[in-house]
Amino acid sequence: MKKLIFALITLMTASTAMAEEVATSTDIGGLLGKGLIVTAGGLCGVFLVLILFFLTIKVMQKVLK
Repeated sequence: MKKLIFALITLMTASTAMAEEVATSTDIGGLLGKGLIVTAGGLCGVFLVLILFFLTIKVMQKVLK
């Protein structure tokens, strides 16, 4: 389980860094660059919330036992 969470966090960090690099290294335009960063940030936020819900459920299950 810890390996899965670590892999997801690493993936989120890498995707955000990649989106920022693409936005700054190319002449795509302001809107597309900002869109990539916002999309990557949004995906990171979604996965973070899902991981927190999962961990909360696991902790509550252990407390109830």
